[in-house]
Amino acid sequence: MSNTNSSSHHPRVAQPAPNSTPEPVRRDSSFYSDHVVFQHTAKVEACLFKVPRHKFEQGSEVFRNMFAMPPTRGVAEGQSDDLPLVLESILADEFRSLLRVMFWPLYGSSVEEMLAPPLELDEWTHVLKLTTLWGFDRLRQASIDALRQLLEREDPVRWVALARKYEVREWLLPSLHALARREKALQVHEAEQLGISTAMKMAEVRESFSGRSRHNRSDVSRASHNYEPEILRFFGEEINPIGEKRIGSERHWE
Repeated sequence: MSNTNSSSHHPRVAQPAPNSTPEPVRRDSSFYSDHVVFQHTAKVEACLFKVPRHKFEQGSEVFRNMFAMPPTRGVAEGQSDDLPLVLESILADEFRSLLRVMFWPLYGSSVEEMLAPPLELDEWTHVLKLTTLWGFDRLRQASIDALRQLLEREDPVRWVALARKYEVREWLLPSLHALARREKALQVHEAEQLGISTAMKMAEVRESFSGRSRHNRSDVSRASHNYEPEILRFFGEEINPIGEKRIGSERHWE
C-alpha cells in the first residue's frame, strides 16, 4: 500500500546545492505571470487593484503597447502600490465589472457564478464601455452578446442609444424595429435622448403601419408588423454604410 502522505509529494523550498551552477529554469507560458497594480482615483477614497497582467497583454493592443514601453523612472508603472497605473475618468465599479468578466470564473463565489458571469445590465454596459475604449475585441463581443439578451427585454430607446454610443452596428436594426413595434409613442424626453432627426424618422416609420391598417383593415397588430423596409429606407445609410456587408435583407421578423 502506497503512502499517500509521503512528504516527497509535497511542495518544498528549492535550495541549490553548494558550489553548483543552477540549471536553467523555463517559465511556463500559461501559468507564470506578472501582476499589475491599478489605482482608481476618487475624491473620497482611492482604490487599488492588483491583478494578473497577461490578460491585459493578450486581449488589448493598447495595454500591450503600454507594457512594452521602457520605464521612465527606472521602475515601470503598475509594478507596485507606490507606482500604480492610474485609471483616469474610470469609475471603480466599471473596472470591477470588467475584471469580473476578464478573470471569470476565477473570482466566482458559487457554482452558479462559475457557470456564467452573474452581471446585471448596467455591469455588462460597463464592460462594453471599457472593452470598446481599450480595444478588447473578444470581451467586447462577449458583452455585446450578453447585453443583447438583456436589452431585448428592456425599453428599446436605451438599446438604440447604446448601439450608437458604442458603435454596435448589429444592434441598430433590431433596436429600431423594437422601437417601431412599441405601443407607446416616442416621448419628449426620449426624443431628446435620441435626437430630433431620429424622432422624426421613427414617427414616419410608425406611421407606415397606421396608414396600412386604415386602408387594408389588416388584423396584423403593431407589435407583429414588419417595419424593416421602412427602417432601411430612413436609417439605411447608418445601418449599412457604403462598402460594408448589408444587414437586414435576410431577416424574418416574428
